[in-house]
Amino acid sequence: MPDSDDNVRDMWSDDELDRALAALGAVKDPDRRVLTRSRTELLVAAGAANPEAAGPRRRWRWWAAAVASVVVVVASVLVVQTVRFGDNIPNAAGQQLTITAERITSVDQPLGPGEYRYVATHAWWLTGTDRYSYLAENLLETWVPADQTQDWLLRRDVTGARKWVSGTEAEARAAGYPVDEGGGLEGKWRAPCGDWFAKEEHREPCARRGTWQTPDEEFLASLPREPTELYDRLRAATAGQGPTPDLEVLVYVADALRSGLVPADLRAAFYRALALVPDLRITDRVANLDGREGTAYGVTGEGTRQEIIVDPATGQFIGERETAEQDGTVIGYTSVATAVVPAMGVRPPG
Repeated sequence: MPDSDDNVRDMWSDDELDRALAALGAVKDPDRRVLTRSRTELLVAAGAANPEAAGPRRRWRWWAAAVASVVVVVASVLVVQTVRFGDNIPNAAGQQLTITAERITSVDQPLGPGEYRYVATHAWWLTGTDRYSYLAENLLETWVPADQTQDWLLRRDVTGARKWVSGTEAEARAAGYPVDEGGGLEGKWRAPCGDWFAKEEHREPCARRGTWQTPDEEFLASLPREPTELYDRLRAATAGQGPTPDLEVLVYVADALRSGLVPADLRAAFYRALALVPDLRITDRVANLDGREGTAYGVTGEGTRQEIIVDPATGQFIGERETAEQDGTVIGYTSVATAVVPAMGVRPPG
């Protein structure tokens, strides 16, 4: 690399950057992870797209101003984060998600006699092979009674609508690929506790214990509302699972939220727990799912990015999305809406 006073990486060495960030008079024994992240953010501000990739060339005066502003921010970040969170240090996405959690001030509408919680899930799920694959549209509707040991109703429709991700429909049919066989089960199921397949599994309904993927009232009530305790529970549940630890924590939270049954206080706790995930990032400030806009929070691992999308004004969970990191191709997304309806099988107006 030729010498130039235009290039930030010719100004300070890595050690000098670390010493400059550590030499903040108001901070004693700064946390090493904070220094690492702050150093990364300083380099990004100075012109690099990321710490490993070379970025556009910047003038010294602009870079000096960036250093000054970052050092001021780092000083406050070190003090506030060390005091409030100890070993779990939130990033900017976590701070924004914590603010969103604070906006969940109401409880969910209670169910009256004979009423049901209606959960509508509109999903585009990936099906196929590496050569021929598409997103298949699925519509799922669930009616949940106040007494969850009573009968639930599930309707699932695979509409036949497709969005091709790899190849085309004409190419797939010409190659003999069974295009019309993808999409999954369709039909209507009715069962106590939403235990749809108890009969096929030769067991009594309601014997199945709730999980992150299929939560019931007992399971949701057992989860701590204190963010650090909930974060630790998520870490324990996801240990050894998924492509990366941070991504799998987000996946488990998305699994639970997708049910539409997570109460308001636990939604807030989930957001506060996610704020402690080191790799969480704001990936889209105006994400749109089915005409509803929210902020997307994501974690990337092994080539894919998993996101949840949250209404920043109300804290309502809108849905989730999965994209390929390399080219941004959407490889799956789901929107979730809930309402209270007067009877099983009845849809809300509109």
